[in-house]
Amino acid sequence: MRLSLLGVSAALAVGVALSACNNSSPGSSAGSPAGTASAGAQVTLMHNGHRFLIRPSAGVKVLSGPECGSKWSFCFYVYPKDSGPYVTTSDDTAPLYNVASIVKVKNNKVDKKFKTYFSPDPGDPTSQYITYKGKAPKSPQAVKFTDVYCIGFSPSDCANGSGSILYLGIALSPQT
Repeated sequence: MRLSLLGVSAALAVGVALSACNNSSPGSSAGSPAGTASAGAQVTLMHNGHRFLIRPSAGVKVLSGPECGSKWSFCFYVYPKDSGPYVTTSDDTAPLYNVASIVKVKNNKVDKKFKTYFSPDPGDPTSQYITYKGKAPKSPQAVKFTDVYCIGFSPSDCANGSGSILYLGIALSPQT
């Protein structure tokens, strides 16, 4: 089930929250590639007695650097011709509904060159797929986008503000 309408409303709500939380100029320095996803590049959230584990999918290249730990839960590269999966979420007890919007760091507006969906949705585990329809960079870039990621137990959790929200940094890299 796609939650496009909920995704738009969630993006608007979290975009305001993101701009309120993020007063500095994010994305101004690039992290260095750290290789593929490791145990350090994961987030555990507690929500209503449930433990969510959010991590880069197998084979995803993560970035390191001070911004990736302070401004975002973790950062990763997206390849323009590869839809992923990029992020995996699990709870081990109940199917999860996920919604995400990718916003530009410089103005917190939804970037229309990105499309994202989850499969299976709902699911446990579930994976986020990201497609970038813009021009591929010639070399790896700094983090210029934020994946505003919401997790809930029902389709309405992210729309009504009861879902768990985290922010993931995205940098573009040429296809390798």
